[in-house]
Amino acid sequence: MENYEGWDPHPTRKNIFIDQETGLLYKRMKNSFERIPQKMTEHQECEEFRKSIGIVSMTSRSRGKVAPPVDPVPDESHT
Repeated sequence: MENYEGWDPHPTRKNIFIDQETGLLYKRMKNSFERIPQKMTEHQECEEFRKSIGIVSMTSRSRGKVAPPVDPVPDESHT
């Protein structure tokens, strides 16, 4: 059986692989993987939608944080 980085083979099905990142099932085509329709958790659906439209969402750590203002450093001409 072929070994692909980031993909685990399905334990009982030929040409079916499990994405290690999302846990979703994909069918191996000639040069690519095609996602198999399946029930997903709400989190998986949101992640797939976010990836498909190319939005990088804010994390809870970065939400609302603003870089602190930078104090101008006086050079010799200001003293």
